Amino acid sequence: MTGDQTANLVEIRGLSKAFAGSASVLTEIDLTIPYNSFMVIRGPSGAGKTTLLRILGLLDAGFSGSMRLAGRDVAGLTTSERDALRTAAIGLVFQEGRLLPHLTLAENIASPLQFTDLTTRQAAAKAKQAEAFAFRPEELAAGVTRLRPSAASGGQRQRAALARAMIGQPALILADEPTSSLDAASKAQVIDRLRALHTEGATVVIVSHDEALFGFGRQFSLEAGRLVELPEVGAPIAQARQRPPPVPRRAPLAGWWPSLGPARLIANATRDLLRRPLFTLLMLIAVIAGTAQSAVFASLVTGLDHFVEQTMADGTRLTRITLKPRKADLAKGGDHFPDQSALSAQPDVAAVEPRRATTVSVTVADGSSRPYPALGLFPDDPELGMFTFAAGTGFNTSHQLQMIATTDFLIEAFGPPPATGDKVWAGYIGRQMQAAIPRFGTSGTVTGTEPLTLTITGVLLKGEADRQIYLPNSLLIAIDAIKRDRTGKLQLPLTPDHTAWTEGADMTALLDWPWQDMLHLYLTSIDAVIPKIADLSAQGYHPEAEIWKYVWILNLKSAAYGIVAPLLALLTGVVGLVLFANIVISTRLREAEIALMKVLGMRRGDILAIEIIGTLITTTLGLAAGFAIANQLTGALARQFEDSARIAAQISGEPGGASIGLLFQPVWSVAPAIAAGTFCLVLLAVLWPTCRAASTDPVRVFSRG
Repeated sequence: MTGDQTANLVEIRGLSKAFAGSASVLTEIDLTIPYNSFMVIRGPSGAGKTTLLRILGLLDAGFSGSMRLAGRDVAGLTTSERDALRTAAIGLVFQEGRLLPHLTLAENIASPLQFTDLTTRQAAAKAKQAEAFAFRPEELAAGVTRLRPSAASGGQRQRAALARAMIGQPALILADEPTSSLDAASKAQVIDRLRALHTEGATVVIVSHDEALFGFGRQFSLEAGRLVELPEVGAPIAQARQRPPPVPRRAPLAGWWPSLGPARLIANATRDLLRRPLFTLLMLIAVIAGTAQSAVFASLVTGLDHFVEQTMADGTRLTRITLKPRKADLAKGGDHFPDQSALSAQPDVAAVEPRRATTVSVTVADGSSRPYPALGLFPDDPELGMFTFAAGTGFNTSHQLQMIATTDFLIEAFGPPPATGDKVWAGYIGRQMQAAIPRFGTSGTVTGTEPLTLTITGVLLKGEADRQIYLPNSLLIAIDAIKRDRTGKLQLPLTPDHTAWTEGADMTALLDWPWQDMLHLYLTSIDAVIPKIADLSAQGYHPEAEIWKYVWILNLKSAAYGIVAPLLALLTGVVGLVLFANIVISTRLREAEIALMKVLGMRRGDILAIEIIGTLITTTLGLAAGFAIANQLTGALARQFEDSARIAAQISGEPGGASIGLLFQPVWSVAPAIAAGTFCLVLLAVLWPTCRAASTDPVRVFSRG
């Protein structure tokens, strides 16, 4: 699709331009540029030639009056529409050449093609054409296109700039002092290329005070802000075929959607990272340091929780407090426990359970009867939630006399299990054990026994401390009631085979007595244990807890949150600040390059996408390195803790803390959360400076240059 088909490519009416605090640079200029024109605008330095050229090139919108390009009113265009029209219709040749120093001449010439829809093959063919237009065969054979701008001559650089301007076959070529500082031979070559562009259909507008250009096409003079056409002084240039500009497609999302494909975006981002090694290294160091410290901290905090869970699974009750009256307390009489309903209502208390413990003599496989400590549990007891069952569950609702046994008890009672595997202990569910309850006379001597048949309903990997069997609380209280009875009148209402309670049995006499000999408080968290112990002690009670052997956990956790967490927050802020400062400095240093790439057709979305992709690449590498370092560090610490615990166990003769290695969990379990947070942080750091750079006005950058 083509643009305006009238005779005029550009129409300017009453155009004026003034800079803040200075007189007008351009005053009431009227200018018509037909298609296929070859125009030279003369004037002394500072006359406003470059300003007029920038207005013609849609780089400067700060003027009064009107301008139409290919029939379109420039004043009514948005920034993205101006950028798209410039890319489609205009080729710019700057006075300084403005080649990118890190690219070869060939790469500079082909740079506008990456913003087109051409295939790789089509782009390569166009690039070869442009190179052949700019350089003589002998220069190409000598490898001129492989030179960086700093190694090329002034004429070669300027011809490369011309080739870059014409590679997209724009309708309008604007050249700012294209022969400045060139020798006579180079000037002749540049002028020859400009005339060739016109012959091929382009409209050429040159601003220059070089007399070598005064003998071609229409000549204008710009002085004191006024533009005047001069009488024809040279042979007219032959009429070329008309080349109307294509109508540019509207850029989606006002230019914030990238025009480059994913492969080109990634390639540009990678190239930028390699070109800025110091920036990339600083960013990598910041991400690695932040990731490693965050991972070690998370590994420790997670490890503390795992250690607590494993310790409790091994039979240690770290969130439980036991209240037992001492003999001196019992001698005083009265209630030896706090009010249970008041305790249960406290926010840090999860449950309050009265307890009684006793011993039960159980007949084992060799026929001998051995006493085992037992604890009574309720059907919905919180203690059941702290067990790790190898098979079965808690107590059921049948009338059976039930028991929960540990694997140690079963091995002692029956010998090693006959098989191995995940379901080895399931074979013990439903097995029955014979027990005997002694009866005492008034003198305290044993007068007989009451037989019981207990059915195993659950198998625990480990019980609490040395306790190996657990009974329903009602059964345990009834057993102790029989032990306490000196009259011989109390009877256990059992079925004839002694395996279950009789249906509808009256248990009142067996259960209705002050059986509680301790109270268990289950707290909501391990952190609440010591404060609750202090509170109960202040009330005159004598709380006991297993937390004292593990109080270092609380100290370690407190240190982690009190010292490491603030340091982590500080480091996170430093990482964000380093990233933000580096990106701001980097974009500032590359401001001229970014402005030039925008002129060549790069959208704001491309700039933003390239910077984000580069940041994501660096962040991903930094995360991987940070996690690897943290994993090595936490692994070494875990092994050191395990070795120390093993040595301490050998010296003391007590079982070693095999679970101590859990204090440092593998960092990969916390990696997803840390990675997500890091990506959010770096993206926040990159967005503002990059969006600002992407919105840079090229004319202001070029003016500073």
